[in-house]
Order: sequence, then C-alpha cells, then structure tokens
Amino acid sequence: MASGITEQDVWRAADTLLLEGARPTIERVRQKIGRGSPNTVSPHLETWFRALGARIQDPGAFAAPAAVPEPVAQAAAHFWESALAVARAEQAEAGRQQAEAVRQAGERLAAQAAQLRQREAQLASRERDLEEGLKVATGQLAATEARLRTAESQLRQRDEVAALAQRQLADARAALLAQVADAERGRQEQSEALAAAHARHAAHERRWLNDLDAEREQGKRLLARVEGLQAAAQQQAEQSRLAQAQAAENLRQAGAEAEARLRALQAEAQAEQGRRLAELAALQETLLASRRREQELAQRLEAAETRQADLLARQQDRDAQLLEMTRHLIAARAEAAADVAARTRVDGEAAGGDSGTREPTAGD
Repeated sequence: MASGITEQDVWRAADTLLLEGARPTIERVRQKIGRGSPNTVSPHLETWFRALGARIQDPGAFAAPAAVPEPVAQAAAHFWESALAVARAEQAEAGRQQAEAVRQAGERLAAQAAQLRQREAQLASRERDLEEGLKVATGQLAATEARLRTAESQLRQRDEVAALAQRQLADARAALLAQVADAERGRQEQSEALAAAHARHAAHERRWLNDLDAEREQGKRLLARVEGLQAAAQQQAEQSRLAQAQAAENLRQAGAEAEARLRALQAEAQAEQGRRLAELAALQETLLASRRREQELAQRLEAAETRQADLLARQQDRDAQLLEMTRHLIAARAEAAADVAARTRVDGEAAGGDSGTREPTAGD
C-alpha cells in the first residue's frame, strides 16, 4: 500500500523544479512526485513558498555546485526570482479567488438563510392553517362517519328487505313453476287423454262407419231381395191368374177333374203367396231394425263429437290459464327487478348527496 505525500516530498519536488528552471505549481509538483491530490500538495507547497525567503538568504540552501559557471548561476537566480514572482502572483490570485468564493458563499448563505426564515414563516402559517383545517376536517369526519353509519344501517335494512323480497320472489317463482309444471303435466295428461280419446273415437268411428256401411249394404241387399220377392210374387200371381184362366178353360173343357185341380192350384198359390208375404214382412222388419241401428250409430257419433269438442274447449281453457299464469310470473319478476333497481338508485343518490355536502377544508 502506497504511503501518503509528506511535506519533505513536496519541498524536494519544488526544489527540483526550481533548479530545473520551472515554476513550481501544484500540478507540476504532483507530476514530479507521481502521486498525490491537489488538496494534499497545496498546503505543503504554500509552506514551501513561505519558507523560501529564509532559505534564499542561506547561501547553502540553494547553492549551485562548485563547477557551475557564473552565467548559469545568474540564470538560476533569474529563474528563481521569476518563480518567486509567479508564485506570489498565483498565491495572491488564489487568495483573491478564495476570498471571492467565500464572499459569494456568504451571500448565498445569507440568501438561503433569508429564504429559510421565509420558508419557516410560511411553514408556521401553513401549520396553523393545517391545524385549523384538521380540526374542521375532524369534525366533518365525525359527522360523515355518523352519516355513514346511518347510511350503512339503512343499507343493511334495505339489503335485508331486498333479500326478503328476493326470497319471496324465489318462493313465488318456485310455486309458480310448480303450478306451471302441474299445469304442464295436466295439459300433457289431457293431451294424452285427448289423443287416446281421438284414437278411440277414430277407431269407434271407423267401426261404426264400417257397421253402418255393412248395415246399409245389408239393407240394400234386403231391399233388393224384397223387390225381387215382390216381382216374383207378382209374376207368380200373374202366373196363377193365367193358370186359373187356363184352368177355367180346362175346367170348361175338363169338367169336374179340372175344377178339383184348380182348387188345388189355388190353395198352393195362396200358400206360396202367404209364405212370400211373411218373408217380405220379415225383410221389412229387418230393414227397419237396420235403419234404427243406423240412427243409433249417428247419435253415438254426434255424442262423441260433442265430447271431443268439450275436451278441446277444456284444453283451450287450461292453455289460457297457463298463459295467464306465465304473464303474471313475468310481470312479478319485472316489478321485483324494477323495485330493486329503484332502491339501489335511491341508495346511490343518498350516498352521493352525503359526499357532495362535505365542506371544503383549509387544505383544499
């Protein structure tokens, strides 16, 4: 580790510079030594300059070697005088600059002291204003906290009311949804029952129509048979008449034998006619029964259509009730939402009014 510069090092370097004909300065001394700071070299160099006069009076202090010629000695003395003059001038300039720096520093310190006093006065005034503002703000804060506690209590109450309304709305909605579900189940059951009734009615209608068609076909067949029997009876009667006429002719021709045979034929014809009349009466009765059956089927069909219309009307009534219940649910939800929004808006306006009425503090 390098040691610090001593006074002896500075004096030796200054003597060397002076003997070399150079003016000793702080920078040249530092360069000659090879180290050191100006703050360290400066006081030692000033000591060297103060002691320089006494050393000059000592002939041996800066005595040149014996072999030095007189011109060299005179030149050395000239350089020495020049160095002393330059050193004194630099010392004076340094003193003047230092005095100017001290004066400027004093002026700056005085200005800073004045600014500091002014700042202290401003700070004192500001401190008094802040204290007053703090008192006012403390009072306002207490009032605001009281209003805030009141508002929080009111808000809690409103929240409780809103929660109660929400629960009631949820209960109503659940009940309404249950009713809607029941109505939907009822509508589904009615739809299924109506579909089943439609299916049964369609099946019955098809069966009745088939039966009616069969009865009509049977009636037509019976009517055709009756008409055929009537035609046959008329033809038989005509044949009997012709036979009677022929028999009368034969009777006239055959006599008694023909008369007996005529009576037999008449009896046979009357029997056949009676049999055919009885069959015709039975066919007419069957036709009447078929017509009564047709009327009964028509009445049953009309009754089924009436029941179907009644079921459709009841289904429409249930659908209308379900639609009305849905409308009530939507209206209730909209009313509850509007009530909550209105309460929230009133709470926001109340909170904004409390914050807007705060008096400005001195710091504001």
